[in-house]
Amino acid sequence: MIKDNSVCSIILAAGQSLRMTSPKPLLKFNSKQNFIEKIIFENNLFGIEKTIVVTNSNLLLKIKKQKKIEIIVNDNFKETRILSIYLGLKIAKNYDYCFLQNVDNPFITSDILTYIFSERQSDKVIVPYFNNCGGHPVLLPKKIINDILKINYQNKNFKEILNNFDIVKLGIPKSEILVNINNNNDYQKYFSN
Repeated sequence: MIKDNSVCSIILAAGQSLRMTSPKPLLKFNSKQNFIEKIIFENNLFGIEKTIVVTNSNLLLKIKKQKKIEIIVNDNFKETRILSIYLGLKIAKNYDYCFLQNVDNPFITSDILTYIFSERQSDKVIVPYFNNCGGHPVLLPKKIINDILKINYQNKNFKEILNNFDIVKLGIPKSEILVNINNNNDYQKYFSN
């Protein structure tokens, strides 16, 4: 559980899920939770003050509204990811730190959030790494959030934008940070039972 710092989280869930048979945020994680619910549960367990869910209007009514959640709609499917990040960061700039996570990374636990947050720095991006591969979620401090919002995001991807800042590659002994459920084969691999 966090102390003395205000922390939010952005969940990127506005994509069309074209490679799946159903929308990723609503994929079943276990008998009680879908992906978006599982991520929000872990955020709450960690102590996130606000979870900012950026989604499309097709999913808007299917995501359960909760006290600590703010939902933003992004229906611009041409620039879904980068625009979603910017829309979320406009709210996140009011917090000291912000975790940034894709909805297709449902295995992130409150323990992983705690580990990443324990290495926070007010002027550096924290990117968790496992076996020399970068994963999620990324932790952004307020200073960098505000600097990112000054950059014109058009015709850029978020990795290019992050390369303008100091990045700490945080080794973490959890392969879950690398798991993305991108298509039905990925889903079957982890959820076949």
